[in-house]
Amino acid sequence: MATDRRGTRRTGALTRASVRRGSGRRTARPEQEESARTTGRLRFVTSPTTWLLGILLAVVTVTFQDVLTASVKTILPLDRVPDRLSPQNAIDVVEVRDVKDFGYYVVPDAGRAEARGDGKILEEMATGDAWREGRKVVDAGAADWMITVQGRASQQVRITDIVPVLEGGRCEEPLGGSLAHFPSQGVTDVIPLELEVDAPRPRLKTVGEDAEDAAPFFIGPEAKHITLNQNETEALVVHATASTGYCRWRYRVHYEIGGSTAETMISGPGGRPFELTARMTDASGYRKVYFPSLDCVLPDSRLRHTWYEQTGAEYARDRRSGKVPPCPES
Repeated sequence: MATDRRGTRRTGALTRASVRRGSGRRTARPEQEESARTTGRLRFVTSPTTWLLGILLAVVTVTFQDVLTASVKTILPLDRVPDRLSPQNAIDVVEVRDVKDFGYYVVPDAGRAEARGDGKILEEMATGDAWREGRKVVDAGAADWMITVQGRASQQVRITDIVPVLEGGRCEEPLGGSLAHFPSQGVTDVIPLELEVDAPRPRLKTVGEDAEDAAPFFIGPEAKHITLNQNETEALVVHATASTGYCRWRYRVHYEIGGSTAETMISGPGGRPFELTARMTDASGYRKVYFPSLDCVLPDSRLRHTWYEQTGAEYARDRRSGKVPPCPES
């Protein structure tokens, strides 16, 4: 019997006892492995050391960006650094204002599309009402406009040229109607420029002691430019003249920013074009002429703030001698 037991074949199969006890290392279940990994990650994320490293990394990153930006701005000119703002929006027109201090105006003929007629123009002038507002009149002979521009981009804007662009490409015949002579307000602390708007090729020029001293502002051997930093403003006063025609125009502004070029248009108040008419060589061509006592000699020494009205023919007749005539009887 014993011999028979020793000869029994061993198959190596696992017994029930070996399975229950686990004769070897058991393989972990998938859900147990995932739970272990998740627990490990949470321990890493919530670790104070991890939070400290994250904060230090953020501070270093921001500091590096600031240092890099400052270094680039130091190496490159301000107008060569790209800007997030569109180049087309780099300049803002803050104000366009009529600042003519003394001169002539035309109240257009009633037949003109924009004309309003004389109406109560003399009464409005005498009472000091804002008779020039609403484009009731057109500057005659000369006009003075103050244009204030502002830089909007974080980088410097360089204005390289401002060119008048005539409506229809040319000026028309001088406007008829009534002529008015009236004082207004003065201007200081601006860049004065001149523009002969009905010249063959009108250009903005620097103001000289006489016409021969005027030179182009933006072109030529003495060319200049205007720079605008962010939120910086610059005011320009353009003294425009017209001796032969009636002109309507806008200004095309050429400028550089961030190494690229762009342009924008400047219009008059209300988005309408600027306008200016030459005075008629013969005042008799006007329907009426309105003028203050400064244009004539009073019969006594008292200075009266009086406005006078004459027909164009009467006004021309009284001034044919070239001398200042006596004031008409009011």
